[in-house]
Amino acid sequence: MANEQAHVFFKSGDPAVAPILMLHGTGGDEEDLSKIASYLSPSSPQLGIRGHLIENGQTRYFNHTEDGGFDLESLDSETDWLLEAIDTYSEQYHLNQEKMIVVGYSNGANVAAYAWLAKHPLFKKSVLFHPMVLTQVTTLPDLSNVSLWASHGAQDPIVSKTNFDELMQTLDTAHADISIFEHEQSHNINEPELVSAKAWVTAHLN
Repeated sequence: MANEQAHVFFKSGDPAVAPILMLHGTGGDEEDLSKIASYLSPSSPQLGIRGHLIENGQTRYFNHTEDGGFDLESLDSETDWLLEAIDTYSEQYHLNQEKMIVVGYSNGANVAAYAWLAKHPLFKKSVLFHPMVLTQVTTLPDLSNVSLWASHGAQDPIVSKTNFDELMQTLDTAHADISIFEHEQSHNINEPELVSAKAWVTAHLN
């Protein structure tokens, strides 16, 4: 079960404010994004769930194949595992998933976007730092009740502009409400990026 396998971080906050779910990047853990979450919404309760796969010594939410591509079977099953864990700990800590704002970076942002396109999660809002397309989705869901903020760096060696744009176009075609922030740096999260994300979160806390 999820609560037997997950490494979880919880920080209490104002129960009347939207909780933040933190999904880390490759090699991260359940507390990695806590300072960023506190900056984005100081009063929000925080829930962090660590990816429980290890690849080349680094934690991840899903694996690669031997040739470096995405392992789509792993992606599918691990996304199911993550959503089960979110259900388990949201219930344990009395967090409303309908109001939850996901804050995901890189690997964590990728799995959040994939969940929307393939799994119908309960969360409807997200801040996605440097997400990318993982696989083509043949039948798009209706994401007209989904709002997200997403960022990309022009010098990002991991996420190409073409890949990022494809993901944004896919989400737009599914009728998600999208705000995009682009900068000239790499795969890093920078201060102007955080300022933009904070403004978006502040406007979407209710």
